[in-house]
Amino acid sequence: MESPSDIIRQTYDEQLERIKIALADRNLAKVAKVTMLHENTVRSIANGSNKMPSISTIDALAGYLFK
Repeated sequence: MESPSDIIRQTYDEQLERIKIALADRNLAKVAKVTMLHENTVRSIANGSNKMPSISTIDALAGYLFK
């Protein structure tokens, strides 16, 4: 049986993967400007080097990419 934290982690990872896919064909500088995130943050998520962005960062990106 999965624990609540396992379920949350799985959901987090799934959302992060969706964001990475959506960023693949986007202008990352524009995404950063619109979401008010640092461009390096957006780039590190897009290229997979940032594997643990904050929930607020995920919320900002998902809000923009999936609206």
